[in-house]
Amino acid sequence: MDALQSPSRWPLEFEKKQQEIIELWHACSISLVHRTYFFLLFKGESADSIYMEVELRRLSFLRDTYSRGSTPSNVTVGSLSSSPVASAKKLQREREMLARQMQKRLSVEERNHMYTKWSVSLDSKRRKLQVARRLWTESRDLEHVRESASLVAKLIGLQEPGQVLREMFGLSFAPQQPPTRRSSNGWRYGIPSFG
Repeated sequence: MDALQSPSRWPLEFEKKQQEIIELWHACSISLVHRTYFFLLFKGESADSIYMEVELRRLSFLRDTYSRGSTPSNVTVGSLSSSPVASAKKLQREREMLARQMQKRLSVEERNHMYTKWSVSLDSKRRKLQVARRLWTESRDLEHVRESASLVAKLIGLQEPGQVLREMFGLSFAPQQPPTRRSSNGWRYGIPSFG
């Protein structure tokens, strides 16, 4: 019986899958922005089960691919990179970008509060980068994960989780329109374009 057939079991199943996903994000060096969007969007509604399952399978595939040492060039899917080294480098660049955003998005008072909250000494060097390096590092601490998601969301300008569409996670059950090709003269498959 799956989560949709047994609503009473879904909250426990959701927590279990969420924890597995968080640990796989950490193990596979998945983008902090991707983690944040996903974490803030999927809160445990029964309709979330399909997205949770797809994310879990996608991450499991990536982990297994990394562990075998085989990294075919066509493994890149969304925020997934083709090798552990490439993923780690992208994650490091992302942390540096988030550190720069702290200067732009947060006031001096907000930054000082953030340093204290993230246990970074106010008189240490490279404080913003120290905070950025601590984001999403404690995969077994759900409060740390919440705080990380909240800070990343603020730094990237995501005000409300509702701004994120579920469709951005690759599941759309609506029929897809084939892309239309136009030649340089405006004709599309023999039909003139009037707009």
